[in-house]
Amino acid sequence: MNPSRVVLVAVCVCSMLWSGCRKDEDCPSSPSAPVDGRGQFVGQYRVYDTTGVYRYTMEIMKASGSTGIDSLYAVNWGGRFNIYVQHDNGNTTPFLNIAPPFPSVDNEGHRWAFFAESDPVFQTNKLINDTLRMSYFISNIAFYAEDGVPFFEWSYREYGVKQ
Repeated sequence: MNPSRVVLVAVCVCSMLWSGCRKDEDCPSSPSAPVDGRGQFVGQYRVYDTTGVYRYTMEIMKASGSTGIDSLYAVNWGGRFNIYVQHDNGNTTPFLNIAPPFPSVDNEGHRWAFFAESDPVFQTNKLINDTLRMSYFISNIAFYAEDGVPFFEWSYREYGVKQ
């Protein structure tokens, strides 16, 4: 093949590729709708311990907290608490920052110290796909005598599977 023809063919191929791949005009971008990050948590959950034994059912719904801040409301967390979890509607992270009041009052009227417990291996209070990994600690050491109940404290690791 003639070298001048090879160069001519190469120039033609390059010009076709360059002209075929360039963008002629900008496409207008459609405005994105705001996403309420709380929606990922909303639903019914069946909660299991780390060995797979079923423990209780819990529901999480959107709410405005007692201070009017965007929140989630968890009904029956731990099988005994109804709590608000502050989570701004623009926050799309999969983490729940549980920080219940002190003392927290359970469904039977007993008082507890109730805290999120950090566990990087377990991935504390994080929603992964449809599973909420819950890590928390409860204790009634400050209240059991006055409340007339046995002393109890426990560190929990549980999986809430969205239904």
